Amino acid sequence: MPTEDCKKYFEALELSPDAPLSEVRSSYLHLKALYSNDSVVTSAIAYELSEEKRHDIVEQVEEAYTKLIDFFENKDTDPAGSEKPSFVVSEELKQYISGIKSFSGGLLREIREKLGVNLKDMASFTKIRKQYFEDIEREKFSSLPAEVYLRGYVIEYAKYLSLDSIKVANDYIERYRNLGCDK
Repeated sequence: MPTEDCKKYFEALELSPDAPLSEVRSSYLHLKALYSNDSVVTSAIAYELSEEKRHDIVEQVEEAYTKLIDFFENKDTDPAGSEKPSFVVSEELKQYISGIKSFSGGLLREIREKLGVNLKDMASFTKIRKQYFEDIEREKFSSLPAEVYLRGYVIEYAKYLSLDSIKVANDYIERYRNLGCDK
């Protein structure tokens, strides 16, 4: 997708079209937290922004982030110049992944290991601390950041492994809410 086609997505995240991937991530996390239901910032003007309007804004932010992540992934390299390693997914692994009903931290680790992906490399490429990826795999919920940040991290994890990032994030966040979310 040409940069010009992405202009509206950059605008939705309040960024200029030449913003690097790191700023896209940062703006996404900031705006998502800002317009979430429990945002301290928007609570003072909650009567001016209906729940529906905030929900619409969050959906626009999500769509913009997803489209821009795809945009950056389709470039030959990321803005820092490091290339995402390519790996071959065997037919057996593809079938195994397609049969997964719900993704968990343990399954993510298993898939990553079967692909031969190193957490250090993943952390270096995504600019997300390796410790967060380890905690995601171990489902060490008490050590994970707030849900809005966690969702972004899980999406990046899944995208790095070429998995369905929205499905993986939704499954993981559901586990987070049901098994360990005390935040």
